[in-house]
Amino acid sequence: MTAAGDFLPVDENQNLEEVKPTYPIVFGVELTPKVQGIALAVLGLVGAFALYNFVVQPVEEQKAALETDVAQKQDQVNQQRARLQNRAELQAELEAVLDQRVGVYSLLGSSQTLDTLLLDINQQIQNSNAAIADVLRADPVPLDNAQLAALGLSRAQIERVRAEFAGNPQIQRQLFTSELLRFNPSPSSLVVEDIPPELSGRLERVTVDVSMQALFPQTLSIMRNIERLEPLIIIRNMQQSIAPPPQGASEEQLLGISRLLLTDYTLEVLVPVGDPTTPPAPPAEEPAEGEGEAEGG
Repeated sequence: MTAAGDFLPVDENQNLEEVKPTYPIVFGVELTPKVQGIALAVLGLVGAFALYNFVVQPVEEQKAALETDVAQKQDQVNQQRARLQNRAELQAELEAVLDQRVGVYSLLGSSQTLDTLLLDINQQIQNSNAAIADVLRADPVPLDNAQLAALGLSRAQIERVRAEFAGNPQIQRQLFTSELLRFNPSPSSLVVEDIPPELSGRLERVTVDVSMQALFPQTLSIMRNIERLEPLIIIRNMQQSIAPPPQGASEEQLLGISRLLLTDYTLEVLVPVGDPTTPPAPPAEEPAEGEGEAEGG
């Protein structure tokens, strides 16, 4: 049995190329999958380049600029911190030097030194005179030998003076009375010898011409007290001699009796100029070599 009309006859000679798929054409180029893949790759590269060039690169440049600025700021902060640290160290060194300077200046004299020295010498003279006056008024028998020796006297001397000048108590006191005869400060002078050049003009020399009379123990006590004073005081030109007898007494009457010593000397006191807590002004800078010649020329 033959079926007719169920199937179309197939032409074996039909061209197979007529049934291949068709693709759009742009600018005369057929957009096949391969072409489209290449185009997409190119567009991706172009987009990546544009993204890097217009977005990533400016950000990186801005980041690099910010990092550079931060580094500069950090350097400035470090320098400022170092300057502050150096300033603190210099300030500490300055304070230490000023403390040392104050300590050194405290060894020197001051405007009150001469007044203190005058009062001290007068006080010792008054104390010795009061002690001797008590001895002359007292009964010599119970007097303590050690006390008399400290005054430069003895019981025999006291008895002899009382017997020799029984009718004149004033002469008895004058024979052993200490007295400050002269205390004359001279005007201060900036000319100080035998000092380092850097101290020139920073110290004043004050001299005091002193003359006194006292028994040897009192004289020794006064001189030792001057040496123990805190300010540095130099004793110069010291001369001693036996004081003349008071009016109404002769040398023969005073034989074997402790005599007053007449002591003349000069005190030198170095007084600093200015406040020791104030730092000295820095020295003037010397001109560089050639500057003076250039200005002169």
